[in-house]
Amino acid sequence: MFYGFMFYLLEIATSHDSMRNWNPSTQEILMIKTRIAVAARKGGVGKTSIASGIASILITKNKKILVIDLDPQSNAAYALGVDPTAPGTAELLLGQNPTPLTAIPGLDVLPGGPNLTSQQIQSLHPEDLADAIGSLDYDAVILDCPPGNESLERLGIVAANVALVITNAHPFAIMGANRVMGVLDDYRSKSRRGPREWAIVMSQVDERRVLDKQLPQQLFDLYAHVKNFTIHQDVNISQAGAQQLPLMEYAPKSRAAQELMTIADWASKVQ
Repeated sequence: MFYGFMFYLLEIATSHDSMRNWNPSTQEILMIKTRIAVAARKGGVGKTSIASGIASILITKNKKILVIDLDPQSNAAYALGVDPTAPGTAELLLGQNPTPLTAIPGLDVLPGGPNLTSQQIQSLHPEDLADAIGSLDYDAVILDCPPGNESLERLGIVAANVALVITNAHPFAIMGANRVMGVLDDYRSKSRRGPREWAIVMSQVDERRVLDKQLPQQLFDLYAHVKNFTIHQDVNISQAGAQQLPLMEYAPKSRAAQELMTIADWASKVQ
């Protein structure tokens, strides 16, 4: 079964090979600020913890950061200690002017919430969020995309100039990550708005588990043309969310914080 799954991945990776030589100069550069979409089709892979952690790292670099929570569950808002029920991303998409909530100085949040599932928002054009945030005064925007909702995910992806595709060593999570990369490839090959670069982030890795020893490297080998990162299992990253504190406030010297710093440095350099 394991080898059959890897063969499935090989077929998908091969189908993406034609996209490798895409020239970023063919896409008009519409956004000058750092906009990082964090996406995963499967829940429970640490996506929101990574998005929140990267946001907390960027503010240590004297940057003004906005986290846009695209999840109807509003987990990013909760994890960063602001009111997850306050007006936020849905209202922004509907042309209103919600006030971002301040988690800590330099880090603002637009909460998600159930209004994101309304028919009006689900039927928006994929570029509508990119248009809505074009004039916001921030150095970087982190777009926390929801699992399992392709309409909201596409809004976040198109608004970004770099994406982090999060997975863990579970076959279903990897299949979901492949689907996200398929969307990224499609948008890039057609010179549409959206990320010109992205990375695979293998999350929650514990080498004591068999799949965690085997799958990450095999996945990275299959996608050798895609930047990759590893975040090891670290209780501090989940505890920070549970305590509703940014990771760099809760455990700045933790292993997860150090690994996320590497990702944040790479993502913030993508133009």
